[in-house]
Amino acid sequence: MAKTGAYPFTHDLAELLRVIKSLGVDVPVELYVYADALSGEYTLARYPGRKPRVYNGDTATRCVEYARRLIEFVKSASKDPG
Repeated sequence: MAKTGAYPFTHDLAELLRVIKSLGVDVPVELYVYADALSGEYTLARYPGRKPRVYNGDTATRCVEYARRLIEFVKSASKDPG
C-alpha cells in the first residue's frame, strides 16, 4: 500500500502477487502455484457451511511451506533497496 497508495479488496493471494508484479517486482512462477493452492484452502475456512477439508500431515506441511515461501518473498520484495 505504501508503494501504490491503494490495495485490491481481495483475499486472492495470486491477485495480490499480480499487484506486486505490476510494481516491477519479479515474481517467481511457482509462487503463483502456492498462492492458488492456499487461496482455495482459505476460502474453505472463511465461508462456514461448506464441506470441511480433512487434512493429513503431508497436506498441512505443504500448506505451511507454501505460506512460509510466500511470506519470505513478500518480506524480501518489500525491503527498500537503498
